[in-house]
Amino acid sequence: MNIRELTKEEFDNFSKNHMLGSFYQTSSYGNVMESEGYTSIYVGGFKDDELMAGALILSKTISLNVKYGYSPRGFLVDYFDKETFSEFIKALKSYFSKKGFAFIKIDPIITLSILNNKNGNKTLNSTSANLINTLEENGFKKLKDNLYFESILPRFNPIINLKDFSYNKVDPKIYNKISKFQSKGLTLNKCDIYDINAFYEFVKRKNDYSSDFYKTIFKEFSEKDMADLYLISMDYHSYLHHLQEDITIEEVLNEKINRILQMDPSNKSILNEKMNSDKKLNDINEEIASVNQKIQNGTTKEDIASALVIKYNGIATIFASGFNKQYNKLLPNHFMHYYLIDHYKEEGFKFFDLNGITGDFSDSNPYKGLNDFKIGFSPVIFEYIGEFDLVINNTKYSLLLSTKAIQREFTKKGLKSTNS
Repeated sequence: MNIRELTKEEFDNFSKNHMLGSFYQTSSYGNVMESEGYTSIYVGGFKDDELMAGALILSKTISLNVKYGYSPRGFLVDYFDKETFSEFIKALKSYFSKKGFAFIKIDPIITLSILNNKNGNKTLNSTSANLINTLEENGFKKLKDNLYFESILPRFNPIINLKDFSYNKVDPKIYNKISKFQSKGLTLNKCDIYDINAFYEFVKRKNDYSSDFYKTIFKEFSEKDMADLYLISMDYHSYLHHLQEDITIEEVLNEKINRILQMDPSNKSILNEKMNSDKKLNDINEEIASVNQKIQNGTTKEDIASALVIKYNGIATIFASGFNKQYNKLLPNHFMHYYLIDHYKEEGFKFFDLNGITGDFSDSNPYKGLNDFKIGFSPVIFEYIGEFDLVINNTKYSLLLSTKAIQREFTKKGLKSTNS
């Protein structure tokens, strides 16, 4: 098999028709990552002039005259055709060895197991499990499996089959919250690139990406109708009505607690309830005063949540999203996911990718809230096969490991602490 570089158009056409194609393996994503300091290389593996395999390789210099590559979501090749796969890997190693590469990292969209929504029990795909041996035989180094978000891209992905989706299938806690949307004055608005800064305010604490990164990714993908940006707005008049309902309910409860306390003034438990209720009343009153002031100043609405969705080959993926926790009681995150799922189902998309969760289903999981929320929509949870490094040059690779250059390059900041 021979390796040659492809034009962006050649590669995009190949990726679009490949069973493992994803938006991560497109020239649009390659252009985005070039703004982050990578060089995009598009290669194809040819056998008798037939294009049999391809890959977007993101290249970066990691040490003096030493490069590495990263192929996001893996090479576009039939991993289970041992002959074709081995020929492609052999040709790749020869090609990139001449370019001074130490290794190429991959994280293929190959399902290792499907997880039970309730307890995390796994149904193993034995064929994929056996593939690990094939990868190692071809010079790949299996990296440590992560439960959380230590890898570049999530290893556990919850995906909704939109054709079969019904809200009767969602968790009752989620369904009960969804039923309360109507009175909260929330609206979902489709936006453009001028709203990226507003979107960025909701996601900037989640990773190290800048607002310019999101501008680039929205620009690159929206030019091909592959990206949608949304803002969730709250109407202050509706919110004020909601707050007034809250204070009416709390005043009734406060009065009941007060009467009980008068009959038993030494009861510390009731006293604590009274103090908590008084604080809640005070907080609601302060919020009412704040909203009234905003309305008097001519402000009638506020953005409280946002999402960036990437569309590719019938799959809509939440690339990033966030919400203002100050308005958590309005359920903006539930509202946003409800309407996005509904929208893309009506648009005829096949799948809705909620993006990553962790593989830890314990109560001590620091990401338990994130897991519970996404799992509540009854997705199928896929565990992918994980990260592998294709070692191109053993000497260079060993040196990078011994000097911890690889560890520094791929260690993420801001991960929540775990007990593992």
